[in-house]
Amino acid sequence: MERANKKARLGISMPLGSAADANELAGYALSHGCEEIWMSEVNSGDAYAIAGALAAGNPGVRIGTAVTPAQTRTPLVHAMAAMSLNQLTGGNFILGIGLSSPNIVKEWAGQPFDKPLARMRDHVLALRGLLSGQKITYEGETLSVLKARLGGQLIGEVPIYLGALNERMLEMTGELCDGVTLNMVPEDALPKVLGAVRAGAEKAGRDPAQLEVVSRLHVILTEDIDSGRDMGRAIFGAYAATPGYNRFFRWIGFEEEGAQIIDRYAAKDRAGVAKAVTPALCDAMVIAGDAETIVRRVRAYAEGGIDVCVINPIGDADTVRRVVDLVSGCLDDLDTANSGVIRATS
Repeated sequence: MERANKKARLGISMPLGSAADANELAGYALSHGCEEIWMSEVNSGDAYAIAGALAAGNPGVRIGTAVTPAQTRTPLVHAMAAMSLNQLTGGNFILGIGLSSPNIVKEWAGQPFDKPLARMRDHVLALRGLLSGQKITYEGETLSVLKARLGGQLIGEVPIYLGALNERMLEMTGELCDGVTLNMVPEDALPKVLGAVRAGAEKAGRDPAQLEVVSRLHVILTEDIDSGRDMGRAIFGAYAATPGYNRFFRWIGFEEEGAQIIDRYAAKDRAGVAKAVTPALCDAMVIAGDAETIVRRVRAYAEGGIDVCVINPIGDADTVRRVVDLVSGCLDDLDTANSGVIRATS
């Protein structure tokens, strides 16, 4: 995948609000400094369906998923969606999948949530085969695909990105994928996180410079940092109680907070979970603050090795527009070409 000499750039995270608002807000972002659209998926809409509408309304714009849960669809269903979006975007679609969390996969979707590394490896390899256009049979540890072939024609290739947090998943991303998508990774943890991606790539004999680094940045625009952090805790604090994120936060230095959160979560003490999300941990999860703070931190992510800073403004449509306006052009003067996984660990 060619990414050399491509400067860091801004993307917008969708959906924001309802699916009906998606094209209007995406159009505003694209006309005010954002270059790409990245789809998230929890429970507010089907990422592939909304991506299709956005592709039709914004011809030629690069669209990626960051991320869709791997286990809630079969590899064939992911591959068919990716093929359609590849065609709709003129070859400009990125397929990003991730492990997600037990409540989304196991409790909501009724699918297994075990053997995370094996499941993700199987999905990536099966998807790679299906997106080759050839008839494939794949026998993995957690899934199998028998004599399957996509029935349409791809425009070029569909790159596969992996949403990864912890060390072994990050290394596997470097080994197998075209890019990595990050979420709730603080700036000072980027060398450690991207170092794991680089190690996986180098161990597999791949050039880490060819991997693209995408990060979702949750933005809360406020003049009152304490109220902004409280909003961040309310929206994202529970993430730190899920197994993957808890391990991740402990791995990057929030050991005490991670242990307290697990303890309070087990006791069904929601207030205790929120209290254990310290200001430092909250700042790792979100960018909360005034315009100067937001611009400074977005620039810091780009300087730390993020190729695509995907802005996720928290608030109503007017807030989305205000955040887009203030970050517009904030990366234009940065010399970040050829940064990515290489420079972030140098």
